[in-house]
Amino acid sequence: MDLTLERGNAVTTPTALPSVPPEESLALLSRLRTLAIAGQAVAIGAAMVLDVVLPAAAMVVIVVALAGFNGAALWRLRRRRVATIGEVGLALGLDLAAFTALIVLSGGVANPFHLLFVLHAVLVALLLPPGLALAGTALVLAGYALAHQFGQPLLVSGGHPLPASLGWLGDVLAFLITIVVTAGFIARLVGVLRAQQRLLHDAAERAHRDEMVVRIGALAAGAAHELATPLTTMGLLATQMQHENDAQVLRQDAATLQAQVESLRGTLANLGAAARHAHAGSRSMLRVDRLLDRIGERQRRLRPGIGLSCRWEGALPVPEVIDDPAFEQAVLILLNNAADAAPQAVDLVARWSEARLDVEVCDRGAGVPEAMRERLGRMFFTTKPPGRGTGLGLVLTANVVRERGGTLRFSAREGGGTCVEISLPLAKLQIGSG
Repeated sequence: MDLTLERGNAVTTPTALPSVPPEESLALLSRLRTLAIAGQAVAIGAAMVLDVVLPAAAMVVIVVALAGFNGAALWRLRRRRVATIGEVGLALGLDLAAFTALIVLSGGVANPFHLLFVLHAVLVALLLPPGLALAGTALVLAGYALAHQFGQPLLVSGGHPLPASLGWLGDVLAFLITIVVTAGFIARLVGVLRAQQRLLHDAAERAHRDEMVVRIGALAAGAAHELATPLTTMGLLATQMQHENDAQVLRQDAATLQAQVESLRGTLANLGAAARHAHAGSRSMLRVDRLLDRIGERQRRLRPGIGLSCRWEGALPVPEVIDDPAFEQAVLILLNNAADAAPQAVDLVARWSEARLDVEVCDRGAGVPEAMRERLGRMFFTTKPPGRGTGLGLVLTANVVRERGGTLRFSAREGGGTCVEISLPLAKLQIGSG
């Protein structure tokens, strides 16, 4: 059965300011609404003192209703419930509806405070995602059109038009309020966004450092897994040499020991190189077939007694990939597991195309029951006898495959045994996993 491992979303350094959280948007709208209610109440009172003819009762009802809505919004915010962008859109729509009604009842576009339609447009653009912002802007334009079409003229007692001096004062106040509120709101909003930018940037840096630590830790654990085989072989040879008198056999054992020592050195060198690459952030490129040749050669040095058969094929020219120690180690883990299952017959087969690289490791061992295959690589689970395995190697291999956007598939081999197939997108191997 297939065991598909999808790569998670990596944390990256943001390149654009993030959107304002809905909770913060609602809090800002509540504060602005409080100021608007106070301003509307003062404006209605001032108009009545100046004998401006207004449908005061209807306007007071609208202001009181808006104040009730604002009280409910503030109560909700104090309960610290999670908000949604839909609630932000609803709040903006109700504010716009109340403002439009007040403007229509108090002169329409002849009312100097109709300039505050600009503020509503700014709020819609900054607090809503693009689709909703476009719809909100259309509603602002519709509100302006209603004010223009149905606005009732502003008159003083006796049916006379407003004095020019009063109109001029209204224009100045409306302009100042629009500029001050819009600039203050945008300044606060930018401050919030910049704070989020700094937090995201810090989180990205921490995630990058953690990724490097985890990557080196995984390589170290894999190296420990890989070193166990030659160390075991060396221990057995040392014991045999203590009781061996034949010079020819001793020379053969010494040669085997030397090969195992070279394998140990190679493993440690790869671990050191991986650490340097992770620190430097750059790696050399290598042809796929040469990388596979090196893996096969390393396995023959690690397990000189196994019957390893290698075969690969693919389109020319042979693609190049990053010289990735973690990928090499993952394949070696599968080869060692196959050699443990059946050292007399281990097959390493690879195929590549323009888009993918498939690597298959097969053995002629006892096989793995189908019910157990889905546990392989997902948890510390092994089919080896007690004391001979922990399942760590397959977990490490699965992690390497997942980081590179690939899949890991375990299947029964025809005629007996197990096959493990790694399928990876070449693009990931050519740009690296992190």
